[in-house]
Amino acid sequence: MEIQTRSDRSFLTLALQASLRPLKPRLATPEKTYPAGSNKLHPHEHLHKKVFRYIHVQERKQDGIYVYDMSPKSGLPTAACRRRMYYFAGGGWQQRPSMQHWRFCAELVRKIPGLIISVVSPPLAPESPAAEALPQLNTFYSSVLQQGEQAGERTIFGGDSSGGNIVLSLALQGLTKNDSGVNPDALLIISPAVDLRPMKVEGPIVRASKMDPVLTVKGHNGEADVWCQQSDRSDASLSPITGDMGLLANAGIKVIGMTGGYDILTPDALKLRDKCQQSKVQGAWLQWEKQMHCLPLTFMYHLPEGVKSKDWVVEQLERI
Repeated sequence: MEIQTRSDRSFLTLALQASLRPLKPRLATPEKTYPAGSNKLHPHEHLHKKVFRYIHVQERKQDGIYVYDMSPKSGLPTAACRRRMYYFAGGGWQQRPSMQHWRFCAELVRKIPGLIISVVSPPLAPESPAAEALPQLNTFYSSVLQQGEQAGERTIFGGDSSGGNIVLSLALQGLTKNDSGVNPDALLIISPAVDLRPMKVEGPIVRASKMDPVLTVKGHNGEADVWCQQSDRSDASLSPITGDMGLLANAGIKVIGMTGGYDILTPDALKLRDKCQQSKVQGAWLQWEKQMHCLPLTFMYHLPEGVKSKDWVVEQLERI
């Protein structure tokens, strides 16, 4: 695995972090509770009209899961789009994709020739906790992988924060069951939650919790409670860090990871990165010190590090 570390930070990013820090208990609070099962999404409410000049969004439902295919409008035949990423947006397992998520996915489609991004609407807690949601998503995962193989597509599963947790969970469960023998080509995990056992403010979490401008330990533990409920949190389906990363290496699944130094989820995510490296998992990982949770999603605000981290993701996906 190619590991890169950066520590530069612009004044604009410093100012944003300082302004967000007093607000962080409220930044990640769920706005509402959604019905059980996969819910319809409304991308047109989050994307500017000009975005639809270069992308097309099509809703479909597969295995009970709503999916929103974002494809280029460049005149490129659909058959020429041989790279597809199924994307799971973060939101504490309780929130729908935000404007930032839609804009990020649209930008990747615009930048990467022949890429289709299929935004997934997973069942959300508390009405659909992990014990109910994951079996549905496992069925979906297996189905779309077989579909992709038949279509000759290179398949990527991507997600940020809680979405990254789901992506790792599906991949590890799929490899353990090995129902079809079809695997994704790569996983993209941005600021992933990899350990849902109760987080304690100790060790590197002490500094991270002070500097994180978005997340709190109490908030993260509360979100994990709502998602896991009575399930065993030490299981790899909930805490991927407890899983065998050698499964990914043996299956040839690349891992593309990105983390920021000012993020309470990063210390555990770096442990997972190190396990991947020890297991000889191929891929790339960017650790950017002094940066916050889900950095690439800030590209739309023209923050230098947000743009550069988004471009790094583009570069890595182009290699798949």
